[in-house]
Amino acid sequence: MKGSTQPVAHDGKVADDRVTIALDRATLWTGIGTLMRLFLGGWMIVSGYSHWAPSFGLMPGFPQPLGTLPLSSQMLVSMIEVGMFDMVKTVEIIGGLCLIFGVFVPAAVLLLLPVSAIVFYNAIFLNLRTDRLFNPTYMGVMCLYMNVILALAYVRYYVPMLSLRSSPGSLRDLLLLGRVFRRDDQLPRG
Repeated sequence: MKGSTQPVAHDGKVADDRVTIALDRATLWTGIGTLMRLFLGGWMIVSGYSHWAPSFGLMPGFPQPLGTLPLSSQMLVSMIEVGMFDMVKTVEIIGGLCLIFGVFVPAAVLLLLPVSAIVFYNAIFLNLRTDRLFNPTYMGVMCLYMNVILALAYVRYYVPMLSLRSSPGSLRDLLLLGRVFRRDDQLPRG
């Protein structure tokens, strides 16, 4: 096959230039995790943007609901009045951007977990929407479900934090920050 521009396989036959992906459990789990990460990140960005957009003279993605029942309204209005809602919406944007761009994902998943839990609590318990508890199109519950599944997907990053006994380190431990920008495949597996 001299002069041929077609790839040649190890056995001397003309190789197919198609890329094949094995559809096993690990590939499926990675694909589902990636889709959830992107969807949750996108949702958080849109939710945070919808809060901040009017401050910059822009149209929100959707209007901020203030609860349909008194307890939900009371919680959301109180969060707005004390400035907590601004912080929550900023966390949504930061965490969402990390998920979309795939940077600091384990930290972003944990950062967004309390936000997702409050959204779930508000949607199900304060607005009494228990009929939507397993509705896959209702983001009031799905953001928490996706967040928990993503936390499970990244559990190997959390396990080292679960030391039964620990002691404070020293300022020299700041040198460990150099590990932050290493690729995953450069880190030792435990």
